Amino acid sequence: MQKYRLMHRNTICGNILFDEQNGNILSYSDMGSGESPFLGNADERRIKSWWKTRAVPASRSIIQKLLNGPDGITAEQYLEKNLALSITDSYWICPCDLDIEYEKVRFGNLSTFNEGKIPYHNVTSYDPNASLGGQMEKYWDLSGNTPVLVKECYKYFGQQAVNEVFASRIHEFLGTGTAYTAYTASKTEDNGMVCRCDAFTSDRVELIPAYEVVESQKCGNDTSVYDHLVNVAESNGIDREVMQGFLDYQTATDFIISNDDEHLMNFGVLRDAVTMKLLGPAPIFDSGNSMFYSEGIRCRHTRASLLERKITGVHKTEDKMLMQIKNRNIIDIERLPEKDYVINFYTKAGIPEEKAECIADNYGLKTDMFREFQRGGKISAFIEKSKK
Repeated sequence: MQKYRLMHRNTICGNILFDEQNGNILSYSDMGSGESPFLGNADERRIKSWWKTRAVPASRSIIQKLLNGPDGITAEQYLEKNLALSITDSYWICPCDLDIEYEKVRFGNLSTFNEGKIPYHNVTSYDPNASLGGQMEKYWDLSGNTPVLVKECYKYFGQQAVNEVFASRIHEFLGTGTAYTAYTASKTEDNGMVCRCDAFTSDRVELIPAYEVVESQKCGNDTSVYDHLVNVAESNGIDREVMQGFLDYQTATDFIISNDDEHLMNFGVLRDAVTMKLLGPAPIFDSGNSMFYSEGIRCRHTRASLLERKITGVHKTEDKMLMQIKNRNIIDIERLPEKDYVINFYTKAGIPEEKAECIADNYGLKTDMFREFQRGGKISAFIEKSKK
């Protein structure tokens, strides 16, 4: 067994006991500092969940190499060896027999060594990617003044990387002032695609996933998850209208681009890591699993089949997500690009023309449905199927 202290910067949040065999948490006792995860309301159950979500998914190549290597290290063990450090927040774990301050281990300082390059895929040294979630192959480039997240894509014609840029364009067209992460994309020499974006966190500003906000307090049976999220955010200093407006906007744009990855780890709030004050919603990020990226060349849908698609979110279908929107006029639908723009955008990025045309047709149906929704119509798979 390994004993660590869970730290937030230099504050002790609690004590963790790890299983040496697999890197899982055996026990956790919170110290009541108010700085632990889940807005200071951590307990053993929550911390065990936090640890699992912080580790790199087992499907990523970095973990596959470690699992199949001579040491057979797991994602959780890899996270432990890297002290659970992250680019996006100030949490880390410190061995109980080690006296060291946060300033000595945080990546902002660590990158000043080794000519500004963090050792990569090396379990004997700190790797900022040990806590980097998501399914795409990705890593942090710390060579410049601002960390840059690089995501590689070699499947589906690299469309997930292309989709990140398309989502950025959608937000640009709408021009509501809602914060979003701007991506760029380029082709690789080995026929892949990579997209890049600057970190929106810093040594002073950290990301708190929506999952932690929701799980920090008990949700009543008669309260929706989104209403609960707004309530908790408001009780922690975020203006209610600001949080609700962000959720309405994000849900609306996710519907337009058919984002099927809307879970509570894919958005969140920003916090001042020193004062612990919540600052507001984090910029929209991670929209790659959209625009029918994993479907075949002929991915054309009907209105009914679009609404029957399963998503990973608070609800399992998009029509149910749509009903969470309070302000149906949160976006100006007429500012969105036409189908011809969509076809041209995707074909220029290397997506086969037939698929680009199918994507554009599906997108056109979604904008039509959202326009009807804004006029007071009810959008549901049941209604669409009953029209036949």
